[in-house]
Amino acid sequence: MPLNHTAADVLVVGAGPAGAALSLRLARVGCSVVLLERSAFEEFRVGESLPPAAAARLQRLGVWEAFLQTGPAPVYGVQSAWGTGELDSSTFLGDPLLNGWHVDRPLFDAMLTSAAEVAGTRVLRRTCARSLEPSPGKRWSVTAASPEGELRIDCRFLVDATGRSARLCRRLGVGRLRTDRLIGISAMFAEISPSEALPSRIEAHPFGWWYSAGLPGGRSIAIFFTDSDLGARLGLTRPAAWSRLLEESRHTHGRLSARVPPRSLAVFPAAGHRLDRGAGDSWLAIGDALIGRDPLSSSGIDFALATAERASSVLCALADGRAESVDAYHTEARSDFEAYLRQHRA
Repeated sequence: MPLNHTAADVLVVGAGPAGAALSLRLARVGCSVVLLERSAFEEFRVGESLPPAAAARLQRLGVWEAFLQTGPAPVYGVQSAWGTGELDSSTFLGDPLLNGWHVDRPLFDAMLTSAAEVAGTRVLRRTCARSLEPSPGKRWSVTAASPEGELRIDCRFLVDATGRSARLCRRLGVGRLRTDRLIGISAMFAEISPSEALPSRIEAHPFGWWYSAGLPGGRSIAIFFTDSDLGARLGLTRPAAWSRLLEESRHTHGRLSARVPPRSLAVFPAAGHRLDRGAGDSWLAIGDALIGRDPLSSSGIDFALATAERASSVLCALADGRAESVDAYHTEARSDFEAYLRQHRA
């Protein structure tokens, strides 16, 4: 079958918060952008917490009203039982906005992607990048699989926004430093009371830690974070074993005991990592592809939006021939990761 062809200034692979926000920014300054997304936002996506500081980023993106229309659930702090049997609470009351939010991630990501599309980004849903190769003139030729068949995309710049897998960077031979083997094993619980969202709660366990929270619409999520070898040894990817571990918890099980036990679990990588190099003269990585942080930081979406801002400036600088922006981007990413490691140790 012959390939369909298209061309763009920038090809972004992955329509999570980082990829969608970057596509929106670039389209607004006149770049031709193609954004590839493997799904149609119908699947579970982990990560639902937005801190108060994210409000300013969404306002600068011009999507604040669209964000509010997704029905985010306000949260006013975090409860934790870490090294003690009693719950401790921290609040956002010292922040001018007073609260953060829990979001419906598929809906949130779809909102950002739609905004990018309105701005002029060509969004290709259910489309996966299959292969990539450099072409003359510091360009890229990417072959993708879509519902309409194979597609070839020629672009000047390539952006890896594929999350912790960093699929494009791995194909480019970029290495990465891993700091642990953390995974998350999660279950969604159906709606019981749509009028009350459960606040975020963290509870330590000898083999890891529990995270639970309410989501918009009265649903809730519970995730057990542990090392991959412990998860395998304890069989925690099986609903029965996971549920037994949940029953052993004091604060997490108590808030979910009235809900129907899960029939299936989602397992996802959550290890800390950074790429050996985050950018080249015609490519860069953003969001979790660039740096993966421990979910305890609750900074995933906010960091994704922040790197989208930074990457937009770098790509515009590269288009103007200012190659030094690549080293600055890499240096800043390394500094971010070192600061994260200091916080993690503390």
